[in-house]
Amino acid sequence: MVSEIRLRAADGTPILLRRLVPTDEPALREAIESFSPQTRYMRFFSGAPHVPEHVIHRLADADGILHVAWVAIDESAPDHQVIGAVHAMRDDPKSPTADFAIGLIDPWHSRGISRLLIALLASEARQVGITRLTADVLYENKAGRALMKSIGAVSGATGGTSIHYNIELEATLSKLDAQKASAPMQSVFKAIDTGAAMPAAA
Repeated sequence: MVSEIRLRAADGTPILLRRLVPTDEPALREAIESFSPQTRYMRFFSGAPHVPEHVIHRLADADGILHVAWVAIDESAPDHQVIGAVHAMRDDPKSPTADFAIGLIDPWHSRGISRLLIALLASEARQVGITRLTADVLYENKAGRALMKSIGAVSGATGGTSIHYNIELEATLSKLDAQKASAPMQSVFKAIDTGAAMPAAA
């Protein structure tokens, strides 16, 4: 399984996508602290000005079995800023179902990074026996609902303010594979298919 991939965003920015590791916690905290109030509310369902430390610690505590996670890094930034992360978390290593979460810093919204991260997450999650992800998205989160639709998620029960989604990984990978018109997505699926890390595009 590929562990990292270098590519360029549509605007040419060099991006590193790799597995998230516990030592990413400070950079992940900095990224989350940079969220606008609206982004923080959509991501964490809370209007609190800060995300609790135990939540950030849990998001950084990826072991590759109970918690599979990928991170996106802007390699053009002096400090190689974390710009987003995607997670699949479960309590039982034998469970085929995991909770899904994704978050990107505001300047990187709607720039195609989410689906790249999801493709890599889905591919790795399958390797450890996860076949389905579940997620709750606030009904008012139009971008989040559009993302769920774009990856083939199926909506189920609504909880008044949120919609529950089921994400079947085989179906999601097939749908994303069919969408690989962009060079970054082509690079991601080439890496998935070959199991090799890809260098940055020239």
